[in-house]
Amino acid sequence: MVYSFEPVYECFRKQALPSFEGKVNPMVAKDWLKSVEAIFDHMELNDHQRVSCAAHLLKIDARLWWEVVKETHDLNTMTWVDFAIAFGKMYYSTAVLATRVDEFVTLVQGNLPVTDYAQKFERLARFTHEIVSTEVMQIQRFMRLLKPMIVRNDKMTSVEVVSYAEVLDKALEAE
Repeated sequence: MVYSFEPVYECFRKQALPSFEGKVNPMVAKDWLKSVEAIFDHMELNDHQRVSCAAHLLKIDARLWWEVVKETHDLNTMTWVDFAIAFGKMYYSTAVLATRVDEFVTLVQGNLPVTDYAQKFERLARFTHEIVSTEVMQIQRFMRLLKPMIVRNDKMTSVEVVSYAEVLDKALEAE
């Protein structure tokens, strides 16, 4: 579906997406990028429309970053993938990503309730595709780091699970 820019932008603006201010927090940056990508997919926008709409959501430090990008890239040929790569280089720096990977590798449930552990697990897992690249790997890692008393609970061992959502549900029941 092809739109002229003005109706596309008006429709996009009505989605009430948050702006991105450029704070260097990879979780916030990744959440923002995923949010706009979901709307782009729904609206079936082309690359130029995606880049233009996203640029309108950049504020403060992110707007300054975008001004530099505009000077160093040809916006007429910039694809959404090009935008996402440049955005990632800026807001998911190697050092920040390494920190998130370290957090994920050392994450254990400990004294956390299952809901809090699952939330941390899921947030950090987004930065560690090589560690949990499949749902089976995600399930195994999640279960391995749960409290032993939960893993050994009858609710966890009595039913064969086939999805991460089922494992989480059983862990919540077992808690």
